[in-house]
Amino acid sequence: MILGGTTEKSENTILDKFIEERRLIWIPYNQFDSVEYLDDGGFGTVYEANWKNENNIKVVLKCLNNLNEHLNEFLNEWDYYEKCFSTRIINLYGFTEHPDTLNYMVVIAIHKQNLIHGDFHDGNIFNTVGDKVFVSDLGLCRPVKSFLKKHDIYGVIPFMAPEVLRGKPYTSASDIYSFSMIMWEFTSGVPPFNNRAHDFQLSLSICKGERLEIRENTPQCYIDLMKKCWNEDPLKRPSASEISNIIADWIFRPYLKISKELKSNIMEFINVPIGNDEPITESHSQACYKSRLLDFTSKKSE
Repeated sequence: MILGGTTEKSENTILDKFIEERRLIWIPYNQFDSVEYLDDGGFGTVYEANWKNENNIKVVLKCLNNLNEHLNEFLNEWDYYEKCFSTRIINLYGFTEHPDTLNYMVVIAIHKQNLIHGDFHDGNIFNTVGDKVFVSDLGLCRPVKSFLKKHDIYGVIPFMAPEVLRGKPYTSASDIYSFSMIMWEFTSGVPPFNNRAHDFQLSLSICKGERLEIRENTPQCYIDLMKKCWNEDPLKRPSASEISNIIADWIFRPYLKISKELKSNIMEFINVPIGNDEPITESHSQACYKSRLLDFTSKKSE
C-alpha cells in the first residue's frame, strides 16, 4: 500500500527490501505529530499519531520490544497477515524509527479481516476520533514465534478460552469466547474477574465451567448471545459472521417489530440505578490485564 509516494529509506537493507517488495513506505518520524501514548503490553508500546503527509490521518505506531534484533522473524510472520484485508482490522502502512531510542516502529491502520487474533481483550480495542472503534495487534498480538516454545500459553487469563488455557491452539472459536468477555464487560462496566487473582486457580475454575455473573436487567437476547459465545464447546460457539448478523438484526430491526418484552428489558437495563449490587470496581492486587506468558506447564497435570 503506497501512500504519499515517499522515496525515503531506512538504511537497513533487509527492511528496505521488504518495504519495496510489499509496496510499503519508510516514513521519517518527523512526519508524525500529536504522538500520544495509548497502551503498554508485554511485547511493545502503542501510540496514536497524526500522519502529516497524509492529511493528518490517524495512525497507530507500535514499538515492539526486540524488533530490531528479531527483524527477520517479524517480517516473515507479517507476510502471512498482510494477505488478509478488512476495514475492521489493523493493516500495515510501513515503518519508522524512533529518534531517541532508534527502535523501529510499525505504522499501522484499520484494514481487513478473516484471521485468528489470538490475544483478543479489552486492551486491544481502541476508540478513535469520530467514535470509530478498531481492534489492534492483529499479527502483533503475540511475540515473534521464535520467542514461544511449543507448550507456552500466552494472553490475558479472563479473556482466554478454556481450551487455550488447557494448552490447545488458538482458533477463531477462541476469539469468539474472548468476545463474550468483552460483551460482559460492556454490561458491567468493569473488566471480567477483576475481583480475583489472575492465577492458575482462576484458569482451573474457567476450565471447570465457571463463568461471570450476569448483571440484572441485561436484555435476554444479549444474554443468549453472550452465553453462546462462552460455551465450553468451541464447536457450539457462533461464528463472527453469525454474530454480525445477529447484532445487525438488533440494530436495524424496525422499532414496531421489537417485542414489548425486549423493549422493556432494554429500557430497564439503560435506566437501572447504580446501587449496592454493582460489581466491585477496584481490581484485585493480583489481577493482570496485560498479555503475558503464563507459567502453567508444570501445573497442567496436577
